[in-house]
Amino acid sequence: MISTSKIVNIDAFRSEIMDNERRLFIYVPRHYEQEPNKSYPVLYMHAGQRSFAPAKPGTSSWNAHLAADRLIEAGWMEEIIIVAIAHLRPQEQNEFYHFKVPQEELHRTRCAGLDYERFIVEELKPYIDQTYRTRPEPAYTGLMGSSGAGLCTYHIGFRHPDVFGHLAILSPYFVRAGFDPSSRTSLAEEHLLEPYSDNPPLRMWIDIGEAEGLFLPRHAREIVDHHLANGFVPNEQLGYYLSPDSAHEEQDWSERVHMPMLFMFGQKSDPVSLKLLGRTRVGMEGMQVRLNPIVQYANGLALTDTCAVFHSSHPEVAKVDPDGTVQAFQVGKTEIIYRHGELQVKKMLEVIPELTPTVRLDFEVEVPEDTPSDARIFAGHGMELSESEDGTFRGSFVVPRDSAYHFRFTRGFRKFEVDADGQEIPNRFIRADEDQKLIYRIEGWSGMRDNPLLPEANPFAG
Repeated sequence: MISTSKIVNIDAFRSEIMDNERRLFIYVPRHYEQEPNKSYPVLYMHAGQRSFAPAKPGTSSWNAHLAADRLIEAGWMEEIIIVAIAHLRPQEQNEFYHFKVPQEELHRTRCAGLDYERFIVEELKPYIDQTYRTRPEPAYTGLMGSSGAGLCTYHIGFRHPDVFGHLAILSPYFVRAGFDPSSRTSLAEEHLLEPYSDNPPLRMWIDIGEAEGLFLPRHAREIVDHHLANGFVPNEQLGYYLSPDSAHEEQDWSERVHMPMLFMFGQKSDPVSLKLLGRTRVGMEGMQVRLNPIVQYANGLALTDTCAVFHSSHPEVAKVDPDGTVQAFQVGKTEIIYRHGELQVKKMLEVIPELTPTVRLDFEVEVPEDTPSDARIFAGHGMELSESEDGTFRGSFVVPRDSAYHFRFTRGFRKFEVDADGQEIPNRFIRADEDQKLIYRIEGWSGMRDNPLLPEANPFAG
């Protein structure tokens, strides 16, 4: 009989520190029972109810077990144990917040991150090490999370490098951003992270999608640059990936979860191809542009090269720094060559006098006749529209240039737009690369006309 990996469920794991119980889902690799003398690295994952299967019908999963199976079967990663820790939704406390609660949540929640940290370090990890044949040393122990769990992973990891030697931080919620027309950047930004300046024996993966709305790539890149300046070795000790067109959703994390697994526990492989993504038009004044040089490896890993080698055919027009920042000097065109070992890729850049850092999005939305008269309509990410005299809903928003948004129109919590038959629709998409007038028609709303209530979407997707 051929053995396979399995998921062990624990329905009520008790924490005395937090005075609660939660579910655990434990991935056990294929050969665990066959090799009784072997011990295994362990990866701990937050929000574990979505690690191996959807949390509820109609939602997505990371499918981390399938990614691990594929990597192990291909010989790119050693067998590991994965401990997925179910997240308890905030009631009066949020276990992903260590030191700061966003202003808009102060009236209803408090930080519980320190207690959650103690639960993992003092209760959960000892249980796993006693119950399973693990390699308990930091070099064989990883911690992974996305969004708020990415914020939590950062704080726990830097506070306990003696426990966790690998951190994987996907689409981190380092900054709470909202629209503020009075701000120079059009945003109000509240920093939730307390960055550390030491250089412990950690290997850290940080990634972010290009289309995560107000989860902006620069929020993640600022922390990457901070740690590189403090001595982290680029592409070796610190891996960074700016994922093209990716949103802030489980589906997108599922598509790249194999990359942090490889970075933490995988076998090294050779680079096989390069990409040089980003703007083709930059300004001498205004928006600071960064290119995205990506190295693709044979094992499936991809990295944004944070210490890249560029050549400009006309350096008097523009050049590119090793971190991808474009320095524009005069109007004109130049060819940029990105080299990595024996590989190279080219891109043309045009320099114009100015590229404004923000653009305007004007919405005009036709809504169904049965839309309640007191409805509040949102285009996602806090973009609330106002009803006009003709019954359409309109709104105008100044947003960061090149920010991108996956969204559905809503009229409040769990009240999403649907198609004419009451069925869920795919997310809409906007890339704010220029001023745009956007005209939409909403076919229907969930919960109306006796439609069944659709499953809750990821709140960060709009």
